Amino acid sequence: MNFLVYVLFITLEKIIPLFPLSFLYFIVKLKGHLFYYLMPIRKKTAFSNLKLAFPEKSNSDILKIIKGCYVNVLTVIAEFFYMKKFSKDDLFKIIKLTNLELIDKKIKQGKGLILISAHYGNWELTAYGVSQMCNMPFNVIVKEQANKKIDERINKIRTGKENKMIDMKDSLRTILTLLRENKIIAMLGDQSAPIENVKIDFFVKDVPTFEGAARFALKTGAAVLFGVSLRNEDNTYSLTLHEINASKYKDSSEENVRALTQEHVNLLMEYIKQRPDHWLWFHRRFKHVRTG
Repeated sequence: MNFLVYVLFITLEKIIPLFPLSFLYFIVKLKGHLFYYLMPIRKKTAFSNLKLAFPEKSNSDILKIIKGCYVNVLTVIAEFFYMKKFSKDDLFKIIKLTNLELIDKKIKQGKGLILISAHYGNWELTAYGVSQMCNMPFNVIVKEQANKKIDERINKIRTGKENKMIDMKDSLRTILTLLRENKIIAMLGDQSAPIENVKIDFFVKDVPTFEGAARFALKTGAAVLFGVSLRNEDNTYSLTLHEINASKYKDSSEENVRALTQEHVNLLMEYIKQRPDHWLWFHRRFKHVRTG
């Protein structure tokens, strides 16, 4: 099975860039609806998550969001295989970043920068594109894929323009070193975390959440920015970076770790409420939450 998945990956990697993007967007919408009706992968998980987060929404509204989620994920995949074709000029046209200068401003402070994002919009294109737009490579924290060959191919595309990938299993010392060298660390902060992690409010109470970004910021004094990409009707993306003032927390107490983590989660929730179809509801985000 791993070999067949690998062959499919290589096939898509070779074929997708041959077509114009306008055609790919048409196919993505078609296949998104196909997956929704005929191959509903993790549809039940998405429905359960959405009912938990938005109990006031009707079933029909939730199913409409799920349909949009399939289209969004397939769009991420299509654009991922297309990324290497984008020039820097293309990226400036595709990603409408309102305050790009904020990255340079924070790096000039000399304590490193932590960029927090989420599985929202196109997270792959955001990391790939913004690093080129600001002429600074990102050190991206990633989770290794179970299929080793697929993992290698994915990271080869991700690192095509000088970005570096850091396996989250071996990231602690590397991240601290890079921040002390005034480098940029990029990470997604919305995955399901082990139950022993800090618990914050994410639509419901006491949701275990990865606390690494907060701990690194409090330990090193690194600046913290949050940003996710919002897809527009013309398939461009709008992106605004939000500054999180970590310097107001004077130590790395558990209370401060929780408060800082809650700050970036609050920002994410506002975006999810705005466009819920942009977020990855297929992930079992609430599996460690007591809902009874």
